[in-house]
Amino acid sequence: MEVVARHPWLGEVRRYGEAQLLAAIDIDPAVRPARLNGETDAEVLIAVAPALRGSALDAVLAQAAAGIQAALANLDSIKSFALEYAPGDLHYDYPEVAETPLEERLFLEGFRVTSSAETEVSFDFGDSDTLVVQLDARGYSRGVYVER
Repeated sequence: MEVVARHPWLGEVRRYGEAQLLAAIDIDPAVRPARLNGETDAEVLIAVAPALRGSALDAVLAQAAAGIQAALANLDSIKSFALEYAPGDLHYDYPEVAETPLEERLFLEGFRVTSSAETEVSFDFGDSDTLVVQLDARGYSRGVYVER
């Protein structure tokens, strides 16, 4: 994948399809425990216009980084919102894992910046599905859905 930019916080940003960019950030283990393999990364997908370059791209990356940093600072309330408004039809493929409360199973998987007005925070919860919390432009939780 082609590197299209280097951002001080997002690192190398690569083209991911025609209208998306991909970055990976490290998350402090105090904020989120490392993966089982010890990695501390989280994926960041950013929707962009296909021909976006230069200072316009820099502005989009800066806005995306600021939104993600705000989400990380507000992660506990985002998780609380996710638990309060999670769809009632969540199912679990692993009965032995289902004994652990959902709150303890919410693992921050990554971020998707879908526009300048919306960021999505994805949580793995020990199932094959992903619980996604939608944030508005100010970083407030506004919706939850399950991605299957």
